[in-house]
Amino acid sequence: MKELVTFLYGQPVGILQQDHSGNRKFQFVPQDSRQARLSLAMPYRETPYQRSITDPFIEGLIPEGEAVRQSFADDFGISAKNPFALLEHIGFECAGAVQFVRPDEIDELTRSAGELVACNDNEIGQRIRVLFSSPKGSWTVGRERWSLAGAQSKFALRWQDGWHEATGSEPTTHIFKPGIQDFRDQALNEHLCLKTLGRMGLQVAETNFTQFDGQSTIVVKRYDRLIEGNNVYRVHQEDFCQATSTLPTNKYESNRGPSALKIIKTLREARAPETEVQKFIEGLIGNYLLGAPDAHGKNYSILHLPDGRVQLAPFYDIASGLPYEHVSNDGFPKKNDGLRKAAMSIGGERQFGRVSSKHWSRFAREAKIDEEWLRMTVSAMTYALPIAMAEVFENESEAIGNSELPSKLYPKVEHLCATTQTLLEHDV
Repeated sequence: MKELVTFLYGQPVGILQQDHSGNRKFQFVPQDSRQARLSLAMPYRETPYQRSITDPFIEGLIPEGEAVRQSFADDFGISAKNPFALLEHIGFECAGAVQFVRPDEIDELTRSAGELVACNDNEIGQRIRVLFSSPKGSWTVGRERWSLAGAQSKFALRWQDGWHEATGSEPTTHIFKPGIQDFRDQALNEHLCLKTLGRMGLQVAETNFTQFDGQSTIVVKRYDRLIEGNNVYRVHQEDFCQATSTLPTNKYESNRGPSALKIIKTLREARAPETEVQKFIEGLIGNYLLGAPDAHGKNYSILHLPDGRVQLAPFYDIASGLPYEHVSNDGFPKKNDGLRKAAMSIGGERQFGRVSSKHWSRFAREAKIDEEWLRMTVSAMTYALPIAMAEVFENESEAIGNSELPSKLYPKVEHLCATTQTLLEHDV
């Protein structure tokens, strides 16, 4: 039986075990019930959690990208399909404040944080080149969802008077994502969409779009890290697939993944303030108005604060699918284009530009929210979003450069917002 000791906020909270057959379970150690929760799906109890509950949580900590997982597996001589084996090697630095360590490495974790190794622009640029071998991409793509072939490749660094690789258990502070190869300027797309929602007052991850040795990338400041001077502290978080015991492979609502209603129910069951539910709904509307097709259960998260409270995490990984056109093998646009559908339905409708008055009414009723508030929020956001986007384009002119993205994105977003406002008062 192999074991990994599980730490949360620097304290041991349980043991993750895997037997020779690959079956995994998680056992809590006695703890103070007032401390932060590991997962909403795994509240403290004395009996162990079996694989059906344990696996969705730990799989959510492992990089989704097949190439990234295989690269780790090749480096360590393990199977890319074994999350336990992967956590043995990369469990010191996970999303949130959770860490996994072999029993013989506990002293290393608690006494020696690790090292910071300085890296220059050329070295960062080379890492981006390795991840993103075809930087141009296209405005037409041969697949519908950018997550189907694995999530984006990415890497994390620490900013501390310059960029550093963080070894051992030293926390990182920023995530570098050059974008998705099939989709031209996808990283810039994400940067501009997040900036647009942020300008509207929504809480979003802080981003910059920049170049290292001629290689473009979006740099995302980690919201699950608290920086105070030269000290970096972990803040625990989990995505809504983890919180609902959903494997990452089932992250879309159409594949039994979390729906908007399920997320709202989960927030309420966690005793989050109703304002957190409203924030989520604003994010749901924002994703819809941007035509962002990938807002699935893994792209919404919650923060578990040390005192046990939970709150919705800032929004992240938001990029519009509207600039792109999905084509079939014969080169013609597909009628059933997945880029034109939201990952989560609103009142039973997922198609962008098809959510009408009856759908908003149904959503308000099923979500048990005030319909007048919902309609006012939708109306306000349809008006504000195109204005905010235009202002962001102006402010980010240096990052945009000569990209065609604004001319392909703005007219379609503006049209979707206008259509949504019209249909808010009518049915289709």
